[in-house]
Amino acid sequence: MSDLSYKLAELRPALRPVAESAAWVASFLIANAISQEPVYFLILLLVLGSDVLDTSDKSKGLFRDFIAGSFTAVLSLALNEQLGIVVGALVAVTAVGRLLQKLV
Repeated sequence: MSDLSYKLAELRPALRPVAESAAWVASFLIANAISQEPVYFLILLLVLGSDVLDTSDKSKGLFRDFIAGSFTAVLSLALNEQLGIVVGALVAVTAVGRLLQKLV
């Protein structure tokens, strides 16, 4: 394996959450720009539901949901989108609650 591919393989676990969070923010801004927020919120809730119903011990998806919900709530607050604040906060709180439940 070349030196560059080895370094990229080492960075992948650290870069993936950052890239996923950036993708959620970008998709929120794009959905907001084309007035399709309900579609974004529906996808956010469906992904959360999938992660909540997951019976495995892994909690990466729930952490991602927490980050996505938090970013959604903060961006919605900045853009004065009431529905976004509610959905983002609901997703973030639910993800944290399920994370804590899995830890116990």
